[in-house]
Amino acid sequence: MNRKHWIDLLRGICMLGILLDHTEIYYTGSNIINYNVYVVNALTIFFILSGYLMYKDNPTFNIKHKLKSIFKSLLIPYFIFTTIIAVPKALAHGNTIEWINICMDIIMGQASWFVAALCLSELIFALSIWITRGKLPLLLFIGVLGFGFSIYLSHQNQTYPWQLDNSLQALLFLCIGYTYHRYEHVFNIFNHISYISLLLLIVVIVKIYESMNGINMLIWHININNYPIFILDISLCALLMIHLCKLLPRYKWLIWTGEHSLAYYFLCGGIPFLISKLFMKVGFTYNGNYLYVMVAFTIVYIITSICSWLIYKYTPFLVGK
Repeated sequence: MNRKHWIDLLRGICMLGILLDHTEIYYTGSNIINYNVYVVNALTIFFILSGYLMYKDNPTFNIKHKLKSIFKSLLIPYFIFTTIIAVPKALAHGNTIEWINICMDIIMGQASWFVAALCLSELIFALSIWITRGKLPLLLFIGVLGFGFSIYLSHQNQTYPWQLDNSLQALLFLCIGYTYHRYEHVFNIFNHISYISLLLLIVVIVKIYESMNGINMLIWHININNYPIFILDISLCALLMIHLCKLLPRYKWLIWTGEHSLAYYFLCGGIPFLISKLFMKVGFTYNGNYLYVMVAFTIVYIITSICSWLIYKYTPFLVGK
């Protein structure tokens, strides 16, 4: 099956958002742009796109192929990357090297929350598709049930192996993507600038409402205080961004970023951290002028892109290639 350019374009945009978020945090010490504005959407869209790609027109779901794909493209890269960066990460943050804790964090899926949650949620959802034979009502039930259980777990103040709380939460996001693909021919009515403009207006109104009412939508660790608004926000924003990307030109650099997003994600903490430290060392500290953040972000993106290119070209096994 040919790759759909809009998927990689959207992944690229979301990856830029995550890089900007990490650059802001490490360079300025906080989120200058509120987390609810775009970070929550960038993260959930990655899950939604994973669910989209799991839908097949063929009624026979190849569970062996999917399990092999999860193992090769997510699980193995998780263990390799987190092992390689564990010691440098600890030293960079000024922590002592405690081998038992480092090993346990990696083994228990604590070393990279997003990839761990994606691994487990895709595994559960793949088994659900296989068991239910892709029957949408049953999958929706599983998605809602998992999401509901994640709410319960989020109130227990515990750390769960392989980000179980986020994995169960993500089942609903995967289900949204799966359902969208099933009825994509219906949703394609939004492939028009007038509908996209209307969606944008509604999303802006929802975001303003969230800001005015102090709504929290933190995914990790889960801290959400208005779930109806949360669901409305991520659904509308995903719909908006999907159909916007279907109409946008094929920006090659953004598509390339999306195609290599796994490497970007593993690097999206370390490189912004190091660049921020370097900037502070040479006196280029944040003074309230957001242009400083954009300079740091541009350098972060360029260096992360170079590192991702090197990884895919010379050590593709690191990303399951």
